[in-house]
Amino acid sequence: MVTWLLMWLAQGVPTVCALARPCPAPDVRVVPAVLIGGLMLVPTSVLLFTARAGGSVRWARVLAYLVLLVLAVVGLGAVLFAGGFTVPLI
Repeated sequence: MVTWLLMWLAQGVPTVCALARPCPAPDVRVVPAVLIGGLMLVPTSVLLFTARAGGSVRWARVLAYLVLLVLAVVGLGAVLFAGGFTVPLI
C-alpha cells in the first residue's frame, strides 16, 4: 500500500524533457504504476498464504520479501523515468 501511494505521489514530480523531443503525455506514468503494483500482488499473496505455515516454507517468505523489495525499487524508477524524469549530470 505504501509503494502504491508513493507511485501515485510520483505522478506529480516535475519532468525534465530533452529539447530534441517533446515531453510525453501526462498519463504515461499510469501504466508502469499499475503494472508494477499488480505484480506486487503476487509476492504479497505468497506472504499471506504462508503467514501461518511453519518453518518449512520460510524460504518462500524470504524470497517473497526480496521480490517485493526489488519490485518497489524498480517500480518507483519506472514510474519516474517513464514520464521523462532525468537526473542532471552536472
